[in-house]
Amino acid sequence: MANPLTVITKLAGGKSTLSNEVKGVVKRDWVPTGRIDFATKIDSNADPNQQSEFKLLVEERRIIESVAGNEHLEIQWRLATLKEAKAVATQYHKYLTENSLIKSVTDPEILPPAPKEKSA
Repeated sequence: MANPLTVITKLAGGKSTLSNEVKGVVKRDWVPTGRIDFATKIDSNADPNQQSEFKLLVEERRIIESVAGNEHLEIQWRLATLKEAKAVATQYHKYLTENSLIKSVTDPEILPPAPKEKSA
C-alpha cells in the first residue's frame, strides 16, 4: 500500500499514480473502508508544534476479477469530500462534548478574574 503522504503529494500535483484502468471485471466498485488519515507536506527541520495545512484522506477499496478468475483487492487513498470532512468534524466535536474535553465561555477556568473592589 502506498504511503498516504506520497499519494497526497502526487494528487496535489494533479497527477495521480493510482490507475483507474480496470484490468479485469469490477466485482465491487470503490467503497469507503471507514479508515481516515491526515497528510501534510513534511519539511525535514519542521517544528512539530508549528501550524501546518492538513488534508483529510479517505481509504477506499474495490474487488476486481482478473481474466484468469482470480479476485484482486485494490486499495487507494483519496482526498475527502466536504461531506466526509464535516462528518469527521461533527464526530470529533461530539466526542469532546461527551467527555467534557471542550471548554465553553462560561467555564470559570477561562473567565478573567473578578475585579477587586476598592475601599474608599
